Amino acid sequence: MDSGGKAGMLQNDHELDYSNEALRKLGARIRHLRRRRAMTQRDLSFDGCSYSYLARIEAGDRRPSPRVLVEIARRLGVTPEELTGEVSNEQRTRSLEVLDAMMMIRLEQYEEAEELLRGVLREAEVDADAERMSECYEGLALISARRGRDGQALELFQQALEVGDPPHPAQRPDLYIEMARLHIGAGDAARAIALMNDCAEQLRQQPGRDLAKLVRYTLLLSQAYSDAGDYGSAGTVLAAALRDGAEEVDLQSRARAYYSLSRLYASTGQVGQAIAYADRALAIYELMDDNDALADAHLLYAQNLLDAGETARAEEHLSASRSLLGARPSPLDLGFVVVEEARCALQKGDTELASSKAREGVELLGNGALPGQLGDAYLVLARVYDELGDAERAEWGFTAAIDAIRQQNGWTRELAKAYRWYGKFLKRMGRAEAALEAFELAADLAPSNQDAMAPTPQSDVSSSAATSPQ
Repeated sequence: MDSGGKAGMLQNDHELDYSNEALRKLGARIRHLRRRRAMTQRDLSFDGCSYSYLARIEAGDRRPSPRVLVEIARRLGVTPEELTGEVSNEQRTRSLEVLDAMMMIRLEQYEEAEELLRGVLREAEVDADAERMSECYEGLALISARRGRDGQALELFQQALEVGDPPHPAQRPDLYIEMARLHIGAGDAARAIALMNDCAEQLRQQPGRDLAKLVRYTLLLSQAYSDAGDYGSAGTVLAAALRDGAEEVDLQSRARAYYSLSRLYASTGQVGQAIAYADRALAIYELMDDNDALADAHLLYAQNLLDAGETARAEEHLSASRSLLGARPSPLDLGFVVVEEARCALQKGDTELASSKAREGVELLGNGALPGQLGDAYLVLARVYDELGDAERAEWGFTAAIDAIRQQNGWTRELAKAYRWYGKFLKRMGRAEAALEAFELAADLAPSNQDAMAPTPQSDVSSSAATSPQ
């Protein structure tokens, strides 16, 4: 390298000595661009920038060298100046304004993000720039969703699709996936299924199809089928996801596939298989720099272990999940853990702790959880009251649990479990006729072909992915 080039490198190195705030913003921009391109940290890493080092850059803990910054920018399709934000207002591209807003959303700076997006939207409307208008509507929809205004979010997502030609699923996967998740949350699994099916089919027809994105769509499609109670279709599309490359694309896709398989087997009562795949998912998430996903994987593992009666092991995973949530977890994330802690305490025979945890869980989940999730919390509380001999409160809890779970489409196994517990309670209370009715309702929700509805390891899924892990 000549002296001028070396001097330039030294000058750039000096310019990169920014504040912690600048490093945090740089990391957020890199992470956002990487995710919008459906790339994992391993996909973006290269010689001189391992995926673990990249994770520290994205977290704002490390300052990249000029060479590393240039290569990251090249791989993301932007300039180094765009990554660092070192461009004037005149030079700032329209997409970068939206990118800044998306970063603000990730940092929970909703008011600032909304103000920026609405300003860009007004300019886009004047310019009749449909693509930029669509991006703004998507950002505003995300803000509404984060604020719990799901109905408004769905309307804004729909505007993002209708303002011009709908973007191809390969270009804006977050738009379609967030829409599908909102439909699932609203209990409208059918619309989520139709949307994900359409996106997956468009990707399959695209030359040189993007396997990473295809896997994302098919995994969410499997979840939608599960939530609709169609476990057969859920298993089929999950097998398709594995055949489409979940085993080969990247660690994150593989972990998601195993996580989904665990949920699916748990939904069909095959606890041993559910635990086996939860173990695989957890092993992969431990290799990745994603505490939220790892916390969720530990929680899933604990739920399956509690179903199997392995209370001590479940307790270890619940402790790990809680610690990974950090010092200030969201009420919902904490609530899910607390409910399982209550169930764990109940199985250990500690009714006092179980009672305290169950009440806390109901309170945490009360304002934002899905009806079925809240119903699970009520069911634990009802069982606690039953153990304590408080029949009046126990009956209230069982009734509240059943009413809530019935509102959640596809939760047939959970509803059947609630009816069975309620039936046992009624039988002990000497109310034989009511108990029999509850047991009959539980039986109606557990068809005899339940096993046939589950994914078939030997035929539906490749043997390397779907045989029981050892």
